[in-house]
Amino acid sequence: MMLGSDFETLSRIEWLETNGRGGYASGTVSGAATRGYHGLLAAAFGSPAQRMMLVTTCDEWLAGDPPVFFSTHQYPGAVSPDGFRRIEGFTWDPFPTWTFAAGAMRLERRVFMVHGENATVVRYRLLEGAPARLCVRPFFVFRDHHARRTASEAWRVVATRVGTVVHCVPSDGSAAMSLQIGDATYRADPLWYRNFEYLREMERGLAPHEDAFAPFVLELPLAPGRSCDLVFTAEGRAAGSVDALEDAERTRRARVRASARARDDLDQRLTAATDAFVVARGAAGLSVIAGYHWFGDWGRDAMIAMPGLLLATGRVDDARALLATWSAHLRDGLLPNRFADDGSEPEYNTVDASLWFVLAVHHLWRVAGDPVVADGTLAAAVEAIVSAYARGTRFGIREDADGLVTQGEEGKALTWMDARVNGEVVTPRRGKAVEINALWYNARRILAELQRRAGAAAAADETARLAARTASSFRAAFWDAARGALIDVVAPDGTRDASVRPNQLFAASLPYPLLTREQALRMLDEVTRELLTRCGLRTLARGDPGYRGRCDGGAEGRDHAYHNGTVWPWLLGPYVDAELYAHNGAAPARDRMRRLVASIGAYVDQPCLGELSEIFDGDAPHAARGCVAQAWSVAEVLRAWRRVAPDANVQDMGGPT
Repeated sequence: MMLGSDFETLSRIEWLETNGRGGYASGTVSGAATRGYHGLLAAAFGSPAQRMMLVTTCDEWLAGDPPVFFSTHQYPGAVSPDGFRRIEGFTWDPFPTWTFAAGAMRLERRVFMVHGENATVVRYRLLEGAPARLCVRPFFVFRDHHARRTASEAWRVVATRVGTVVHCVPSDGSAAMSLQIGDATYRADPLWYRNFEYLREMERGLAPHEDAFAPFVLELPLAPGRSCDLVFTAEGRAAGSVDALEDAERTRRARVRASARARDDLDQRLTAATDAFVVARGAAGLSVIAGYHWFGDWGRDAMIAMPGLLLATGRVDDARALLATWSAHLRDGLLPNRFADDGSEPEYNTVDASLWFVLAVHHLWRVAGDPVVADGTLAAAVEAIVSAYARGTRFGIREDADGLVTQGEEGKALTWMDARVNGEVVTPRRGKAVEINALWYNARRILAELQRRAGAAAAADETARLAARTASSFRAAFWDAARGALIDVVAPDGTRDASVRPNQLFAASLPYPLLTREQALRMLDEVTRELLTRCGLRTLARGDPGYRGRCDGGAEGRDHAYHNGTVWPWLLGPYVDAELYAHNGAAPARDRMRRLVASIGAYVDQPCLGELSEIFDGDAPHAARGCVAQAWSVAEVLRAWRRVAPDANVQDMGGPT
């Protein structure tokens, strides 16, 4: 990537490194941090969601008179120093790598994280020019990755050099880390740097300023043909030489990419992107980070993303481990909505995470067959979920007399449209929601299938009978013949909310559809006309009074728009499934869907290189918003892309059986 000297453009392009534990390093091509989440080492301690930002960035300059800077920072009303002007080139695959030019000198800087460790490696290499001394001043903050550090006389970082390692401990004892410096020269020079300004946080109405403590300066001897390396680590020590660490990480990433089914660019890029979200939880568990930078692991997101992240990439054992990890936290038939950032009791306020778990078990069985569920653990979890919903569980979740699931309590938003502002639910969907009951019907059908395979024929027959009752009630309650589409919610008082939303897709996209193909075609006419864009589906029709076309500004405005017009890429997955079902997998429909999914390739890399954002504006030009890298965005688009591949079986990777 050849670059100019436009600071604004370079600061809009972001990069992301992850470590398979929930930790990350991230920043912009310009070098200026534009988010409080940008930094060289955000370490995950204890669980994937317990993250601390330890090191934000560094000042970097060639010793001399005057010094020549390669670093860049944004301050109120000023950009200083101007190292971005010396960026000659940048590549991000497999690692973020800059080339700087200063006169006859060419300097390369490469950043990568060590998989499985809270460690970030920064490598400097003189490509051209005479030997020189590179000065590096790291900035430390040691705070929760959501927070900000403010300068204080009472807080500092105590740095102690022992041989080739500098131990860094904040005065409050909140954490500790070390910096491996090789043969660099160490000089104590404690300073506070004040008022770093984060432009993206300012746009989002969040705290935009931060101070950082810089206790020392390092001088690295640059010479042609050798690398000068810094290893920032919260592990005590990163295992192995830096060359070995880089070689191992290159090999690991190549292995991930090799699971791509096709050699086309979109498949390759999405397959590589899946790796960022799969993380260890505990000694042997596995989970999924919902999105970077601020989300932890969420149940709904993990279950929806599982087929694309793990099954599509051949990680069947990891898929089973993921389901085992989450099922161990099943309570009263409910899967956690999310694991708390502080490691406390998980939150269970969701109606659909458990039902998506049942779907994930079904997808795993379809890919791996009976041996995967032979021990009965996952089947038992499915049965526990269905039983709990049938008899009633927390938050008013229960099966009504007509076989449909109703849900909701005051102040709770239990479906995926869960935004709240000042405690008020933005998108009230209490009662019988269309996608919840499509999932409920499928859960019963899947349970019947598992029972029958376990030899419990009588139980399977009874479960199938109850599923048939649910199907009949669903069609009576939700089908709107005048529109040729589905009602979104039937409220507890019987009021029918006919808002045009994408939730109706699930009646034709899940393994056991509730609509005939003719009904699905009519429903898709409405969804396509009102909701479809090149980067996903709007969450509300443009003509609705509640429609919000831009998801920007402060938190309140963004939350009001979040599910009221904002485009979500992950919905392309169920849209493709429904289209293939409605057209019975015909080649013209598959070709049309392939062109549609291909169009989202233009939105990969916006704004984070190699990733797909959480959401986009409902109005053109559909600016990227939300998390810069979202698990179910990547997973569902990859899964849809695999389904419409020229050599794909129409049953591959989900969709109606």
